[in-house]
Amino acid sequence: MICQAIAKGQKVLACAPSNTAVDNLLEKLVDARQKVVRLGHPARVSTRLHDYTLDAQVARHELTTLIREMQREADGLFRQAGKFTRAKPVHGAKREMRQEAKRLKTDIRMLEQQAIDSIIDNADVVCATTTLDESLLGDRRFDLVVIDEACQSTEPGCWMPVLRADRLVLAGDHCQLPPTVLSKQAAKEGLEVSLLERLVGLYGDRITRRLDVQYRMHDQIMNFSSEQFYEGSLRSHDSVSGHLLSELEHVDELLLTIEPVTFIDSAGAGWDEELEPDGLSKRNLQEADLVLRKITELQAAGLRGRDIAVIAPYAAQVRWLRQNSPDERVEIDTVDGFQGREKEAVIISLVRSNADGEIGFLSDARRMNVALTRARRKLIVIGDSATVGGNDFFAALLEYFESIGAYHTVWEEHGT
Repeated sequence: MICQAIAKGQKVLACAPSNTAVDNLLEKLVDARQKVVRLGHPARVSTRLHDYTLDAQVARHELTTLIREMQREADGLFRQAGKFTRAKPVHGAKREMRQEAKRLKTDIRMLEQQAIDSIIDNADVVCATTTLDESLLGDRRFDLVVIDEACQSTEPGCWMPVLRADRLVLAGDHCQLPPTVLSKQAAKEGLEVSLLERLVGLYGDRITRRLDVQYRMHDQIMNFSSEQFYEGSLRSHDSVSGHLLSELEHVDELLLTIEPVTFIDSAGAGWDEELEPDGLSKRNLQEADLVLRKITELQAAGLRGRDIAVIAPYAAQVRWLRQNSPDERVEIDTVDGFQGREKEAVIISLVRSNADGEIGFLSDARRMNVALTRARRKLIVIGDSATVGGNDFFAALLEYFESIGAYHTVWEEHGT
């Protein structure tokens, strides 16, 4: 869409609420050979994309050599005016030096702004977070403003780019993670509802277009989310609908690698959750041990560590798994941290296991939708059905696992 707008001679502002999401946009635009500039502090931009930042492009601009010469001259004048000499200087000479240095500084700022304006004006696409530095853009408007991952941004967070748009496209999935709002009062007042979600609620099909062909997941990984969240409308592209781990080079053909989905039930095993020492987050060490065992089995079958991810809803579980992982290339993170990502194999540790059926924020179905749809060829879910099964969403999920033959118990695991 952005490339089509550029082909028509339009100027585009491409935004997202996080630096990572902006970098993902930027990388694709660079691959498409578009003329692009990335606003924002270079320290917050991926190192491989530094050449496209405004700072880097200003440093290469034809005016920069002149600016540096003028800067050296101004610094020299300030130093000379500040020196004490044995010979008495001409009356007013030092004041003249300082005034000349200040005039040079003013000219430098003007030339720097000219360089910035030239770079932004010559770019087809300006990439920035939604909290962009408005002083850099002046009074510019854009033919098209695109906000990616729009459901991750609060509504006020979208206002700055929206006000510069002749035409606006919000891209995202309101059935996945909402904005992160730490204040309970702010969330209660509606700040947790993104602009995209509110507009979908107000206008529905009149303004929305659903992309219903997905290019990531095996059908059995996709189907549950499709039915639960998208009225069964999602379809898998032929290139992914049946792909398996066993089809990857160097991966052995085993039960583990030819089954796309596995659920391992710990009900009755006594794998109780616990609070992390000196913390408030929860972990489940027996379940974590099984996660590590599954990582080892996947690698023994030939899958590379960098193609495996572990997702856990609790930071304490993530911390323990990271500390004890057999391979640092295995990515281990929370659901929120893995938003927008994918791996060939994903292991989900549900953590919660208690006599009261308490599942905390596991009850946020949108968060689970994200976790369940990160895997390309293999999804492993480990949890206690007796704890999570009292929730309607998880009851449906467990029923789905049974319907596709994915249900197993910890008693089937060697050494359990």
